[in-house]
Amino acid sequence: MVQRRLFLAAGWLLPFVLAALFILKGQHYDPAFFTPPAVQGQDLPVPLEVGHWQLEGGQLFPADRMFEKINGKADYYLQYDAVELCSGEWIAGDQHWDMYLYRFKDADGARYAFSGERPGNPSEIDGIKGYRVPGQVAVLTGTSYLQLNAHRVDADTAPAETLARELVAYLGESSPVADSKPDQSPATLAGDALIKDSEGLLPEGAFGFSVLNEVQTARVSLSGAEAIWFKAPGDIETLMAYAAELKLYGGAHLFEQDGATGGLMFSSWELAGVVDGVLWGVHAAPSREALLAHWNALRSALQGDQP
Repeated sequence: MVQRRLFLAAGWLLPFVLAALFILKGQHYDPAFFTPPAVQGQDLPVPLEVGHWQLEGGQLFPADRMFEKINGKADYYLQYDAVELCSGEWIAGDQHWDMYLYRFKDADGARYAFSGERPGNPSEIDGIKGYRVPGQVAVLTGTSYLQLNAHRVDADTAPAETLARELVAYLGESSPVADSKPDQSPATLAGDALIKDSEGLLPEGAFGFSVLNEVQTARVSLSGAEAIWFKAPGDIETLMAYAAELKLYGGAHLFEQDGATGGLMFSSWELAGVVDGVLWGVHAAPSREALLAHWNALRSALQGDQP
């Protein structure tokens, strides 16, 4: 009986002994393990009050800690160079909306993440680039991708849409990364000297290739030969699908050059290639020579040289 009591006493004292040894030996711990992602209101990209809305439980997760908030989904955003996640709950009366604000290194990353989660036929939101689905409002602005999620799927999204518009005004086009590259478009690459017409962002299917979505275009004149420069979200797989469609619909004289794939389709020359993780190309060139001249000028502009 005495031995049993001594054994229990030793077991009870063991944690205190270990703690004393920990202190005496000067062991170190990782402060990040005990530190919350961010104190509410500290360094958040949005204010704590917007109109009659209050932000509760605001937290900021850097890229290497996003998994703490969205374990199992963080890799999706990290592949597009997400740099931080701001979360919290917006409350106004009986309205409760959970915020997931993803911030990216550049606008391309935000757009890819937004487009990848966009459903097939969502309802668009007036005045901003976003959509509504049951229980959710999603918005793209600059380098930010904002999600507002209701606590009920059947919740009216109108209040969240109003909140989203107000948050967009705070977020603007800013990036959490000071040295990120400015967003490039075909029009900005060509410059005023070459640009003929900037057609902006084309809706799905309007460009003529079903595998390309959200295509930005600019009509460019180079040495008297006009063609359309374009940019679209995509990678090597997208380029392969583009080449297959080019070949399927009359892509005679299909060729590859300098990492790009081109060919003749419906009496005009087409070409596309992946540059720095983005699909760029030339559309509707009058000849192969003009096509390659435009492609070389486009690539030079991407490298910072004036075409």
